[in-house]
Amino acid sequence: MTEAPLKYLSEKKLSELKKSIVANRDRYEAGDFLDLEHDNGWAVETSTVQVDHDLLATLDGTARTAAADIDNSLILFQALRGMTPALAREERVWARLTHIECLGYSRERWLTGRSGETLDAQVKLHMFAPGRTGIRDDNALSRLWWNMHISTIADPDDPESALRLLVKSADIRQAVVERPGTAARPPLVRAIVRIMRRDPWVTSSENAFREFMKVLNKDGGGIMFEALDIAEADALMDLCSSRAQSHVA
Repeated sequence: MTEAPLKYLSEKKLSELKKSIVANRDRYEAGDFLDLEHDNGWAVETSTVQVDHDLLATLDGTARTAAADIDNSLILFQALRGMTPALAREERVWARLTHIECLGYSRERWLTGRSGETLDAQVKLHMFAPGRTGIRDDNALSRLWWNMHISTIADPDDPESALRLLVKSADIRQAVVERPGTAARPPLVRAIVRIMRRDPWVTSSENAFREFMKVLNKDGGGIMFEALDIAEADALMDLCSSRAQSHVA
C-alpha cells in the first residue's frame, strides 16, 4: 500500500485550468498534466486525508455500468482515508484528482470517443465540480465518494449492501442520493433502504420505484421520520408500497 497526503489545487490554478479547456484538448484526449504538477499551486497538501495510490490505480472506467460504478465507489471511498463531507465539497480536491492521480479512469469513463466541443463539454461537466450538484452528481470521482458516503448513512453496519441498492439504477440514485431533503435525513434514508430489502417489488422496475416514491412523497411528505421508531417507519413504508402496487396493477 502506497499512501501519501491528499493534494489539491489552489483557487488560482483551478481558475486557470477551467479557462484552458480548449487549449488543453490534446491533454484530455491522450496526454496528461504531469508537467504542470510541479507548478506552484498544483500540490497543496492536507495531512487529514491519506490517499492509497495503489487502490486508486485499480479504478476501472471502461465498463460504464451501474455495477462498475458500485465497484469504483467502494474503491475510491477506501482509498481516501479520512475524507470528510466538508472536504468532499471542495472542488479543488476533485479537480486535482481527475487531472493527475485519476486522469486515466476519468478519461476512460467520460471522455473517450469525444472530440472538439463535445469533449470540452464533457471535460467541464466531469473533470471539474462546480456547485453542490456538480460535486455530488457529475464529477468523475466525487460522485463515487458521495455514493458511498450516503450508503454509510443508510446502513452504517453494511454500507456496501446499501450502496448496491442505492446505485442500482439512475432513478434510485436520483431519488435518494441526489435529493438533499432525503439524503440529509438518516432516518428516512434508512427506512427507504429497509423497504427496498424487505419488499423486492419496490426496485423490481423503474416504474415501480417511481410510483413508490410518488406515494411516499404524497403520504409521508409531512411526517417527521426523526420522531418515528423503526417499527412505525417500516409500517409507513409498507403502506406506501402497498398503495403504489395498487396503482401500478
